[in-house]
Amino acid sequence: MVACGNTLRGDDAVGPEVGELLAVRLAGTGASVIVSDQLLPELADDASRARLVVFVDAATDRPVGSVSVRPGAPRRAPDDAVGDGRAAVVPPRAKRSLDPFSHGMGPEDLLALTRDLYSATPQAVLVSVGAESFEPGAELSGAVREAIPQAVLTVLHAIVEGTRSVPTPHA
Repeated sequence: MVACGNTLRGDDAVGPEVGELLAVRLAGTGASVIVSDQLLPELADDASRARLVVFVDAATDRPVGSVSVRPGAPRRAPDDAVGDGRAAVVPPRAKRSLDPFSHGMGPEDLLALTRDLYSATPQAVLVSVGAESFEPGAELSGAVREAIPQAVLTVLHAIVEGTRSVPTPHA
């Protein structure tokens, strides 16, 4: 699981808050919980070794305090006219920069990097919590704080459902 967000910027801290709770809850299960200010190219190595990657982050395009989940897929390369059926076609307004010095890497970009560097395509799920305030020094808003238990349960459900549909390697 990859929980993203800046703990010093209001509702952006929801990812790390959920990640810290899940790190305790999932201890000893074999699941890895990574808490990071942002998605980094280095995380592609971790993703390449996973059967399932669950991303948790704040979202400005969702109602404040809502929790949503959707499947994730690698972004399709510009020259991938046909694709493999799993690539994400992202609307132009949602496109991000792959500049490693920016905050623009999204889950689809990280999954594409994982595919391109490691020939790995783990199953992925994106859990988003609707957020409103990203002001420096602000605390989590009440609605977002109240959504944390639901976000934790949503991630746990995604893990259970996701691992059911991922084939287990035979010994």
